[in-house]
Amino acid sequence: MTNIRINKIYSWVKPIAIFAATWVVAGPALALDSLVSDAGVKPMPVAFAPMQPVFQTAPALPKSRPDPALAYDIQPVDIAMPHSKPALKDVLPTSTATLAEMIKAQTGLNSSAEADYKLRAGEGVGSILRRAGYSAADTAAAIEAAQTKASLRRLQIGMKFTIAEHGFRFSVKPGIDIYIVRNPEFGWLAINALRPVETYVAFIQGVIDDSIYRAAKQAGVNEAAFHEYVRVMGFSVDFQREVRRGDQFEMMYDTQRDSLSGDIIGIKLQYAGLSLSGDQLGFYRFDGAENAIGWYDENGNSAARTLIRTPISGARLSSNFGSRKHPVSGYNAMHKGVDFAAPRGTPIIAAGAGVVRQAGWKGSFGRYIRIKHNSTYDTAYAHLSRIAPHIAAGSRVKQGEIIGYVGSTGRSTGPHLHYEILVNNRQVNPMTVRLPTGKQIDPVHLDDFKKQVQMVEAEVLARGTQRFATALPTPSTP
Repeated sequence: MTNIRINKIYSWVKPIAIFAATWVVAGPALALDSLVSDAGVKPMPVAFAPMQPVFQTAPALPKSRPDPALAYDIQPVDIAMPHSKPALKDVLPTSTATLAEMIKAQTGLNSSAEADYKLRAGEGVGSILRRAGYSAADTAAAIEAAQTKASLRRLQIGMKFTIAEHGFRFSVKPGIDIYIVRNPEFGWLAINALRPVETYVAFIQGVIDDSIYRAAKQAGVNEAAFHEYVRVMGFSVDFQREVRRGDQFEMMYDTQRDSLSGDIIGIKLQYAGLSLSGDQLGFYRFDGAENAIGWYDENGNSAARTLIRTPISGARLSSNFGSRKHPVSGYNAMHKGVDFAAPRGTPIIAAGAGVVRQAGWKGSFGRYIRIKHNSTYDTAYAHLSRIAPHIAAGSRVKQGEIIGYVGSTGRSTGPHLHYEILVNNRQVNPMTVRLPTGKQIDPVHLDDFKKQVQMVEAEVLARGTQRFATALPTPSTP
């Protein structure tokens, strides 16, 4: 009995299900026709026949949705195109020679006499303002304004603050002054102002007598420019052994001078040249992507080497690599490095970028530093008087960074640097080992680099100067 009921229900449900499915897929007409056929119902009367072709010619195709944009009255509008960031000189006011001038310009007030204060150890901006006579309320309001322009948490001891009755001035970034002034109407205001800077280009040549340092000093070369020159040339030249009397040097550098104070605030070496017994070397500065500074010859070959052969300036090679009679023990022994005699305290630089493996006392070497530069090269520095405070095992150092100072610690007869280059943990002669060069300049930047070279050449030409001028006098024999 149950099976009969199920069959009857199924006989009614089946055609309804087929009708619903067909309606969705093929339209109402086909679905109705299917229902009639399955249920055994007679065909529709002829009177309905004219309606059938409308539904049975083909399945209905979905219509495309209308473009919503066509429903609106669209008018063209101006679109702001990207533009370059304006230069600071175009958006910041110019700093003034005195604090009173800026206070007068911003507030119309005549300020009292201004005085300079230096930040003491453990002192903050609040303390220095109270020391200058500011009230607690003015101090709090002035600090709140100052914090909109700079972080006041880690200011250097000795930083100068110029303070007057209605405001003060300080600087946390070279070339930019921060003024905090009290406006009678608006309260305390913070203003960034650009210090005016003048740039001078110097092209200097000289002939070497007994010392390139002395020759550069006599020619009036800036100290910072000379040290950068030695660093660049130090990749290719051993100043202790290769430089001869009568060799010539030349360099070009920019000097930035603060127009208000007259102080030199920046030196930028642009070109370094050296003539060694007639063989000429020349390297040009190029500021590449992400402010990466490189030095290249006129063909774009890098001046850099993996390591600097001489990690000390102005020293004399006092003992070479190889077998020698030890100055302390008196026995013949292998000297696995080179010694540079120099005054105690002379700075020692990292011969290359790397990670400090050891920094501390090491037996007869005294105070000792060892740096791992890559999987092949290490360097070692011994007999130091002291190690730079930031140098410790695990520290990362840059090429040319000061790591310590010449001394005579350990087994030593006098102030000197014992210097080693290790290749796969074996000492080699630092003066003769072949060191890999740096990379060539990226071809993408080659055209820009060529313009830099041409700029230097044009500057020399404009001065009517000869390159490595033969007219330069050779030092006379004493």
